Amino acid sequence: MNATQDFSSKRAALYFWLIVLFFCGIWILLPTSFHWSYRDDVMELQIVGKEWAIATQKLPMLPAWILETINILTNRTFAAPFLAAQLCAVLSLWSIWNLGRQVLSEKLALLGVFSAVPYWFFTLHSTKFNHNNVLITFWTLSIFFVFQAFQTRRIRYGIGAGITIGLALHAKYTAIFLILAILLFTIFHPKIRVFWKGICPYLTAFFAFLVFLPNLIWLYQHDFALLTYIQNRAVCNTSSRIFHLWYPLKFSANQIQFLIFAVAVLSPVLFFSRSEKQKTKNNSDNETKKMCGQFLCVCWGVPFVCHLLIAGVFRDNLHVEYGAAFWLFLGTWLLLRFPVDETPQRFRLSIKFLVAIEIFLVALFFYESFVSSYRDHQPRKNQFPMRELGTVCDKIWSSRFSTPCPYITGDWYLAGNAAYAMKNRPSVHFYWQGIESPDAKPTGTWSTDADVNQRGGLILWNAKNYGENKIPDYVFTRFPFAKKFPETLVLPYKTSAEIPPLNVGVAIVPPQSK
Repeated sequence: MNATQDFSSKRAALYFWLIVLFFCGIWILLPTSFHWSYRDDVMELQIVGKEWAIATQKLPMLPAWILETINILTNRTFAAPFLAAQLCAVLSLWSIWNLGRQVLSEKLALLGVFSAVPYWFFTLHSTKFNHNNVLITFWTLSIFFVFQAFQTRRIRYGIGAGITIGLALHAKYTAIFLILAILLFTIFHPKIRVFWKGICPYLTAFFAFLVFLPNLIWLYQHDFALLTYIQNRAVCNTSSRIFHLWYPLKFSANQIQFLIFAVAVLSPVLFFSRSEKQKTKNNSDNETKKMCGQFLCVCWGVPFVCHLLIAGVFRDNLHVEYGAAFWLFLGTWLLLRFPVDETPQRFRLSIKFLVAIEIFLVALFFYESFVSSYRDHQPRKNQFPMRELGTVCDKIWSSRFSTPCPYITGDWYLAGNAAYAMKNRPSVHFYWQGIESPDAKPTGTWSTDADVNQRGGLILWNAKNYGENKIPDYVFTRFPFAKKFPETLVLPYKTSAEIPPLNVGVAIVPPQSK
């Protein structure tokens, strides 16, 4: 094979599926084998998914629906959230690969995908399946379908773009910044502006609206609670004006963690070639390649700038994860913009870099999951005794009442773990501070204190936070029929590190006869 000879389409597909499924399989197997509970975000989705809520006061709930669907299909296997995360990873990587094949050789399209395989949300952060995983999926699918619609003007791609954009909004409202980027590109790019003369963009807008309509109806029915949440968040966190500059700089610097692995995987073909003669430059006169590079740049540039403006204007310390969806096509963009050494030796070296990064991430997984507990003597979420807590709660309830436990409340993480592991999986009633009336029902929730008082349930709290034999003030204030369970539950964490056991206080709200 010549130095620059390309792969066949069949061979490239074999490489893609072997590499992607192998590494995705690793990130399903690891947490399934070495975790005993879920991280906060996963537990929240488990709680909400059971209720099939459309949204809460700040977020839509498509990720919870996806997780609950996989729970049902797999009979609530412990691996469900890890399967969900890797399903998102496969769809995202498929989008990157298929877009890359439109503008790059098969070999370079593969390298664009491989640069994204070690992405944080496909690896270490995939154990924390949340809205970002789903947003990333439909963000990348939307970019792929929109680009295909630009190129082919085919109706199916316009419809596909509308559906995926609508689903991206169902994943997280920040998908609005991707819509803004696409609109600006179609308006200001001279070659794409004619796109508006066809039917595709209108089909895209119609289907995006149709898919997102249930959430719009929900927002209308709940007095657009999202606006209240945004208004409350927009209150400046500090009076110091230096944070107008500091927070955007901090957000920008933190994004490096999403870029570094992609650059590392591609470094052999971009930077470490022994001879510049071995490098080939993609033909800059190719309008499709040039337009693709510009489109990808706009699709990360516009949302990134919008986040910088939000951080600066409102002095808001934005979470680094808010930028997670921006950078998936970075590898494809780099391969389009810079000279590349396509020799087999350079390709194989990139694969070796990918394997080395994955080994590093696996080692980091074990360190965070186990070794760090020995260092600071603090438990990790994966070491939480979920099954044991659920078993004890089942015994406490069934020994007193013949009907299944309908609700569990108190500390939401304790309640979520217990509810997930209990036989009948009771609903978790969120306790909201500041709501005086027991009939009050916060936006996006499915139960009130009155429901718990009528049908009964369990109340759990971390006894160490309140002192031995102490009861939180809200227990009898909000649940006057509650009776404290005489014993504090003492459950060891799932680790051999010297960590004090989990102490859980329990109160029982008996069902009221009708």
